Amino acid sequence: MIADGDRTNPTLLAVFPEATRPRSGEDEDVRDWLNELVEDQIETRRTTFLDLGGGDTILKQWSRELDLAQFLHSYGVTPVLLHVLGSDIDDLAYLRDLETVFAPPHTAIVLNEGMVPSGRSPLAAFEPFLSNEIFQAACKRGAAVVKMPRLGCMQDVDRRRIGFADAEAGNVKPGQEKLGPVRRQMVAMWRREMVAGTAPIASWIM
Repeated sequence: MIADGDRTNPTLLAVFPEATRPRSGEDEDVRDWLNELVEDQIETRRTTFLDLGGGDTILKQWSRELDLAQFLHSYGVTPVLLHVLGSDIDDLAYLRDLETVFAPPHTAIVLNEGMVPSGRSPLAAFEPFLSNEIFQAACKRGAAVVKMPRLGCMQDVDRRRIGFADAEAGNVKPGQEKLGPVRRQMVAMWRREMVAGTAPIASWIM
């Protein structure tokens, strides 16, 4: 099941029209929708991919209300939490806050190199993260660290609202201009890098 809970930028829904969404962006509607998702997963055992907007506090509130990690484990559901961080050190504030209420064993910190400003190396951009006490505390308690490489034609793929496999294959929606061989090769190489970069957590997400 694909669940798009991003209240401001529902990207998943644009790529996967079958994705489920809350009835509205109001807190109560989103919370009810999350509860329904969990109960459906407990009953059907379907794997669910849930996306929530960056910095949205609803996950923190919901986790506290349910003691979420323990609750899911008690029903045989394994939560996998991915924190996708840009190169702004302030992104660590959300990691710090959520770690106090929802820190399942299967947690990964994803360093998104695509958010590094042009002209700056990812190594230099993320160096302050590696020495930050918030980052180090998460790693010490077992969070994995993986990287998401930069894709030079990401905007071209995103604008078409297509998946990366389709982009590599040259498949687009009706009326859209196809990606040329060069950009398709860029996507192919990026996908291979993604496989290598996420190898430490591959068993969690496959």
